Amino acid sequence: MASLTFFQEAIKRLSEGDVDAARQALLAIWNSGGNDAVQAAQFIAHIAENERRFNDAIHILESSLERLGKDAGTLAQLAELYMAVGNLHKAIEAATLSLDEAPHNAVTALNRAIWQSNYEERPLEIKKAFEQWCARYLQPASSNTPLQTSAQQKSTAGSRPLRVGYVSGDLGNHPVRYLIEPYLRLHDASRFEIHTFMTSEEDEVSQFLKEWVPHWHNVAALDNDALLSLIRSLEIDILVDLSGHTEASKLEVFAARAAPVQVTWWGFVHTLGIEEIDYRLTDFETCPMGTEAHYTEALCRMTCLTAYAPPVNCEDQYPSPWQRNGYVTMISLNHTRKLSQNALACWCDILVQNPNSGLIVVTSEATEAANHNHFNSRLVDHGFPMDRVSLVPRLSMLEYMNVASIADFALDSFPVSGGVTTLHALWMGLPILTMTPETAIAMQTYSGNTLRLVGLHDCVTGSNQEVVARAAEWIRNPALIDELRQRTRSNLVASPFMNHEARVRELETCFREMWRRFLHNEPVTHLSVR
Repeated sequence: MASLTFFQEAIKRLSEGDVDAARQALLAIWNSGGNDAVQAAQFIAHIAENERRFNDAIHILESSLERLGKDAGTLAQLAELYMAVGNLHKAIEAATLSLDEAPHNAVTALNRAIWQSNYEERPLEIKKAFEQWCARYLQPASSNTPLQTSAQQKSTAGSRPLRVGYVSGDLGNHPVRYLIEPYLRLHDASRFEIHTFMTSEEDEVSQFLKEWVPHWHNVAALDNDALLSLIRSLEIDILVDLSGHTEASKLEVFAARAAPVQVTWWGFVHTLGIEEIDYRLTDFETCPMGTEAHYTEALCRMTCLTAYAPPVNCEDQYPSPWQRNGYVTMISLNHTRKLSQNALACWCDILVQNPNSGLIVVTSEATEAANHNHFNSRLVDHGFPMDRVSLVPRLSMLEYMNVASIADFALDSFPVSGGVTTLHALWMGLPILTMTPETAIAMQTYSGNTLRLVGLHDCVTGSNQEVVARAAEWIRNPALIDELRQRTRSNLVASPFMNHEARVRELETCFREMWRRFLHNEPVTHLSVR
């Protein structure tokens, strides 16, 4: 039996969980500059990324390109790391260079399309980008199991509950749980047979969610063809995508028409660009009238995009910290990748113009040292008064849901706004100041849509200048913050987001209408349910 090479031995140690030994072996290979040096650098960066030491991961890959020359894989990995730390320009540049070398790399092409679309101001260009990606890269699954026809389905219509399947890799410890839980818990079992298809590894939260699901399918080990066969064999009537173009999605299965009616929801708020997905579940805030042409899917508008179930054991509310501190503290809670240069410049203006204020930034880094190495330099470059800025490494969920005890209000990222983060902030009783453009691009208006539906219109602005002015108004008259905090959670509780029963019944009405149209061979067109 042939002995392992040094590189193979290093990877073996990594697979066995001996990370430190693997790292040392990979560093030796990298320093040697031999044939395996490029791959060694990529694995070293992967280890650093898993440890949330993004700056170290970026440094080794940049050094690899400088020492060993252009490599498509290194550039693609580097692009993702640049985006993870919020450097959009470098991320797109690296992805483009990678695609120049390897144009058939579907993942890198998709990443670039998503990153560009998140900052795009023209909705039709966003639609075009995803339709083009699907046309070039999306490979439909195949199966010998036939799809049920409307004629076959009519023979059993009314004699059994409607079979609905939810497909996601995020049915676990992921923000999706706070949105999907009310539906899994409250679906009418006499009229709807609910199936879930978990496409990634389960965790302790998955075990909790399973309690509400009569037909839970762990399909992480199935390839696309096998999953397509399974869904068709179960004769799922309506299949709902909860992932879109994100990790562990199964759009290849949807592209092959796994179920008679196919729907996408809030897992990815841009259009998917897939003709075989019939409807997009949305609401009148996310997709106002007149935005129909921006989506490949027909729009099914509800009163509210989703229900929201707050984290458990996070009921405490706190008085405004300014009363204790004597100054106002702002906080950023969104992922580091969302913190654009434009947003940081705006926040810097707020601090400079309001000396009686401070800022906490909760980053995606694992340690204070990593914060200093990466994020500190971004803020210094913008001219932040660093004596009034605190960088906090990634928090546990319990710590995260208690930040209202140390911050007076939150600053939303832009142009890509918060999602579930915004709902969490409102549950804490923490007002969040957002900027939303006039153009209804869901990734950029998500927080604004949420705040308006909750009745917190005074938290929504329309420009950088308005953000600075509104923040200054609150800082200079902090009694306004107190008034907002008194009604933030109560407004959320009274809003459609937390009327779980109504949200589930509304969704079920949408499903029944979609199914009725299918049975009667009616065309797929936009519909509204209130």
